Amino acid sequence: MTAFVSRPCAASAIDDELALLWRDAGREGPVARAMMANLVVFTDCAGRERVDLTAPIEDVPVTEVVRRHPSRVILLYHDRQKDLRSPNDATITVLLFGDPPTRFGVEQIAIRSACAEGSLPSIVRRLALGDIPTSIWWTEDLARARPLDAVVTMARQFLYDSRHWGDVARGVRALAPLLGRDDAPDLADLNWRRLAPMQRAIAEAFAADAVVDGGALRMRIEHQPGDAALAWLLAGWFCSRLDWAGSEWPVVVEEAAAGGEVLAVSIGTGRGDISATMNGNRVLVKLGTQNAPFSVAVPRQTDAEAIAAELRNLGRDLALRDSLVALARRFGGNS
Repeated sequence: MTAFVSRPCAASAIDDELALLWRDAGREGPVARAMMANLVVFTDCAGRERVDLTAPIEDVPVTEVVRRHPSRVILLYHDRQKDLRSPNDATITVLLFGDPPTRFGVEQIAIRSACAEGSLPSIVRRLALGDIPTSIWWTEDLARARPLDAVVTMARQFLYDSRHWGDVARGVRALAPLLGRDDAPDLADLNWRRLAPMQRAIAEAFAADAVVDGGALRMRIEHQPGDAALAWLLAGWFCSRLDWAGSEWPVVVEEAAAGGEVLAVSIGTGRGDISATMNGNRVLVKLGTQNAPFSVAVPRQTDAEAIAAELRNLGRDLALRDSLVALARRFGGNS
């Protein structure tokens, strides 16, 4: 971002004030208004907390995301209450990127709300533009802050990061009600993207080892501290690919001491073990004693780059859904 213009305003006057703000943004030269989507960034905010609506949310790279995927940003600081109420406070901002004559701007609307869930759809609908898709970016830990149904079902996409889950089982159970609904949004998990090199490596190992009897397999996954969700996503993916039922998983998931490896996987195939270890640079695969080891590169990608890539993705990730369904059965959630 090269600059921004911002001002507080009444929630009822947002559109009129935005028009004036765009005029201010263009005083130093033309600014293109860029908008590919509505991006609703949700964060829980207790009523007693003081919030600077002009400040960025800590550890949430909104500016870097919209620089890569321009969107109308709706920052929703929400206090869960029982009453139906209008928004309390609002601040509008135009984020400016680039230099003349290629400068472009992105609108950001920060709203402080303290109301019942039933009030949120009207708040979001009034601020979101109707001719572009809407994505919900859930910045909270789903294990402690379950998604609000009234908001989630308004969107085309529900984006979250399971790395932040303090309890994997509770996080999966929070998502379980969405897995079987026709009106549910597409799910996008940043942690699932981090798992892709390991999935590719295991698939290549199975192809090379010509495994045919899935029922004879045993799997052990060790993860570094803080990456339990990544390990369980791998277990869910593996078991869903082999159609293992929740009560029949021959899989062990354990935390290992930090040693440079994010995940360490061993798979017994009856013909010699397959092992795979993943760090920040590569996945190294060893196939028993009869085959040469090989590696798969782990791409370097910031969270902002990953989020922008997910926002551009218009397809439904069926493999992620199947993995979550398997995990919901494993942890006793509904699917």
